[in-house]
Amino acid sequence: MARRKRADDARDRDSRATSSPKRRRGRSLAGELKSDGFTPDIALRSIDGHLTRTGTQVMAWYRLAAQAWSFRSDVQREILIRQIAAQLGELQGRWLHLRVTTRPYPVHMWAESFDHNALGRMPDVAGALGWDGFLEGEQRHLMGLSMSDKEVFLGIEVSGRGMLDRWADIAAPVLDRFLPAAARAELAALESEVNHLDVLVSGAGLDAVPATAEDIAWLMHRSVALGLPAPRTLAAVPEGTGRWETEDLAAFTDGVSILQEPYAPTVQVIGRLRSQTVQRNVAVLSLGLMEGLRIPEVDDPWMQHSDRLPFPVEWSARMYIRRPEDVTGELQRQMGKVRSQIRHYTHDHDLEPPMSLARQADRVLEVEDEVTSGLTQLNTRLYGWWRVAVAGRDEAEAVQRAQQVLEIYRPKVQIEHPEAQYRYAREFVPGEPLASTAYRRRGSVTWAAAAVPAATASVGDRRGIMIGETCTATRRPVAWDPWLAQEVRRASGLTAIVGGLGSGKSFLTGLVVYKTLRAGARWTVLDPSGPLAELTRLPELAPFSRHINLLRADPGILNPYRVVAEPRFEHFADDEDPERAWRREKSLAAATRRRLVLDVLTGLLPFDVARMPHTRIVLLRAVREVGGAPDRHPGLVIDALRRHAREGEDHAGVVADFLEERRELPQAALLFPDTSREDPWAVDQDFRLTVLTMQGMTLPRPGSPREEWTDSESLAVELLNLASWLTQRTIYDADRNMRKGVALDETHFLSQVPTGKVLIDRLARDSRKFNVRALFASQLAGDLLRVSGFASLVNAVFVGRTDDEEAQTDALRLLRVPTGVGYEEMLGTLSPRPRHDDRPDDTPRQFVFADGHGGVEKIRIDLEAPHLEHVREALDTNPDASRIAVSGAPVEVRPLEVRAPDEPADRRPPQRLPPGRLDLDGDDIDPEELGALRNGQRVVLGPVGTDDVVTERGMIVSEDTDLLADEDLDLLDDLDLDDGYVPEEPVHGGGSGVGASREAGR
Repeated sequence: MARRKRADDARDRDSRATSSPKRRRGRSLAGELKSDGFTPDIALRSIDGHLTRTGTQVMAWYRLAAQAWSFRSDVQREILIRQIAAQLGELQGRWLHLRVTTRPYPVHMWAESFDHNALGRMPDVAGALGWDGFLEGEQRHLMGLSMSDKEVFLGIEVSGRGMLDRWADIAAPVLDRFLPAAARAELAALESEVNHLDVLVSGAGLDAVPATAEDIAWLMHRSVALGLPAPRTLAAVPEGTGRWETEDLAAFTDGVSILQEPYAPTVQVIGRLRSQTVQRNVAVLSLGLMEGLRIPEVDDPWMQHSDRLPFPVEWSARMYIRRPEDVTGELQRQMGKVRSQIRHYTHDHDLEPPMSLARQADRVLEVEDEVTSGLTQLNTRLYGWWRVAVAGRDEAEAVQRAQQVLEIYRPKVQIEHPEAQYRYAREFVPGEPLASTAYRRRGSVTWAAAAVPAATASVGDRRGIMIGETCTATRRPVAWDPWLAQEVRRASGLTAIVGGLGSGKSFLTGLVVYKTLRAGARWTVLDPSGPLAELTRLPELAPFSRHINLLRADPGILNPYRVVAEPRFEHFADDEDPERAWRREKSLAAATRRRLVLDVLTGLLPFDVARMPHTRIVLLRAVREVGGAPDRHPGLVIDALRRHAREGEDHAGVVADFLEERRELPQAALLFPDTSREDPWAVDQDFRLTVLTMQGMTLPRPGSPREEWTDSESLAVELLNLASWLTQRTIYDADRNMRKGVALDETHFLSQVPTGKVLIDRLARDSRKFNVRALFASQLAGDLLRVSGFASLVNAVFVGRTDDEEAQTDALRLLRVPTGVGYEEMLGTLSPRPRHDDRPDDTPRQFVFADGHGGVEKIRIDLEAPHLEHVREALDTNPDASRIAVSGAPVEVRPLEVRAPDEPADRRPPQRLPPGRLDLDGDDIDPEELGALRNGQRVVLGPVGTDDVVTERGMIVSEDTDLLADEDLDLLDDLDLDDGYVPEEPVHGGGSGVGASREAGR
């Protein structure tokens, strides 16, 4: 075999050199033997930055940016294809080498970033899951999932190399010493051309950047050792210059052998990994005939099909962008042949020519018209060869995977399995020649651009909590930092979680709250139904958490005058005129309190009484008389109504009577404080987690009109509104730079109350200034869209299963996804479940996630890691009678580990890794060997995730509910009354927190 023969020749040369040593001229070291010099087994001769040189060619290598394909309109996709085609068309007369490879998800890099970004973590609790255990468990779970990132490289021929250039390479050691300028003359001459290519490929479409020295090293390892597990460590990058001399290339080729038996369907790749010999069989396939694909109307990019397979796939494509004059000459010759054949039928034999000849003639004329008219760079022709490589542990597995590639491309694309596998495998190495000109494909640059090789799932970030994985064509982890938008991108922290019953909104909210709490955030959660209160009972959170059932709390805890925080002077230190801004906010907070108590008391009245115009007038006069100071309460408003009744305002007495009646209800006591008792909120607020529940409260049916609400339902909506305002109070009580979170459930009722809309708007505008992540959960996206400006202020969006057509359209508007192109139906297929399955529905829920900065993908929520089993059980809200024994004692039921039915059946479930050992690609490794502990006691596993093996993956609304501007909150707009409110003097420090944004009224 070729490889073995070269090895034998090398050993013969070594033996001859050893048997007959000759002394060099000049100085030499003792025992030094003559050497013929090192010649690498590959065609590459040197690497300079992102330039590679062979004996005949210089190529510049670039790394292509990931391109989003999912949830884009066909128009946007066509624009992307045209942009790529235009860039390819500008490369006429050049050879291109396209390489698509994979890199294991960098688990250790994510862990280090996450650990560094987790500021102000809570102390560990003895006997509970500590931070080190939590971080280690997250890493082990990620490693077991074995996911990778797609990386796309493009090599562009800069120029050919003449004899003088090759001589300069041979004499490089001497020239570097005596004439360094001559040694660099070739690269200096190419500098302007390389700069031109750098600018050309950096435009929209390819979005490419020059490959770094580390990128080139990674590409060389993945190409020379094709199919072998990813290396733990890479060859050291030459310091400063990033240049590999000819002798340095041995770092890529040594220790790797490629062998092939005659007529074998695979090649055998043998290499060393962690001082062990590793062997893989690689099958190389070639792209054959292809039918006309309708991209993007019907079909996906044809190179993206392989991303759906549960194992890594390597691509290598060699393309030549043809010049128009060459294409025109060939077309004329082809047209001459067709005309000659037609004349042969008609003139010589007096027969009608076959229709195939007419079609060929029409196609030649069509191509000629494309080349000679319009934007020629979009119609430039090319020819090339596309190869696909898959690897297996043995020949049978490699052949089986090759068959899967064939099946996934049928029937529109033919995939061939050629012989001469050794030469085809060498094509993947930069600089190597073509193995064969067989299976050459011809087409336009638009056809080649429609492959969109860089299309992948790109959503989330690399420093936040792990919330799941993508479940589209590409499978990769999804990390999300809820405070990245506010701290880095200067964007809003508003988040919408939308979905029908059972879509997983509460589970997702609990996941985000738990993991961000571990990372140092502080949360206030309003969960009317109460399942999230279980988080406060977890051992690691219990000492820092509290659960408050508002329906059983102290009287006055929902006093409308107290739930709106009082602005703090220190929050306005950055303004040009801090005192003026602070006084304006105090006035706005007072107006907000007056409007809030007006809405609450109106909501307590019967609908027929509340809709009377005179009711609003008498209530408004009483509220204005009481004022908007934080030490007031609704009982003072009733007293004012009584005084007005004694003064001759009969309707004021009627309203007061109805309010007194409602005041006797047990739940209404929450609005009226007991002045003989201490203020329930004048206590230490140093809690990491506060969960407010209202268990037993009856809310109206979503979408039901206001006139159909019962008295208890009307009271419930007003209490929910006040409880929501209470959650935002905690934002302004803490330091504005501290990472804080507010989670509100049942927010669809807030959109029906004017002050509820004001609350949503205020949280949206203040979230960036006060570093808040606000989660709004609702069954219908339309309820949130009723809030003016919500769609423009929302940052991240999660949309679960939604069946109603109107609700689906509203959800897509929140996601900023095109409507009317088929995505509505997809929302109805999220979290699918078989019809005839009576098992508990424990499948992980699916959401469409928009991360707020361009990424939109379908993801699967993941809380299946073993170290979070207790969290999963705490968040499980599904009823199950089997959990109760006959005697009434609870029975422990472990949840089933199942996946959604639409996910590939051959995808392996997450690998459960036992403590203390890591199974990486079949090799049992002790994490102590990998440098498990870093940053003192922080458990950050070593470069296993990046540098080790990726195991094969197998409502009706009344008109008065419109949102009012902040200036309209001032009730002077309603009646010409003098409030008599005089702002207090500024107080430095103290106070109850700021209650409104400085920007809200501008």
